[in-house]
Amino acid sequence: MGEKLLADVVTATGLPEDLVTVELNRLVAKAGKKPEDLTLEELRLILAEYVQDVLLAAHREFSDTEN
Repeated sequence: MGEKLLADVVTATGLPEDLVTVELNRLVAKAGKKPEDLTLEELRLILAEYVQDVLLAAHREFSDTEN
């Protein structure tokens, strides 16, 4: 189920599929999961953490440019 789930998410982004696939696989591996065993809830948690990290990095960068 996990590989199909990841493929669906990659397609749904509308972004270059090879780049998104590499990044999602990196995130899944970093979380200690295997793509073929990934559940929807696990993917949600992984992506929520990723979005939080991206937003915090953007906030830091934006704060640095204001000073």
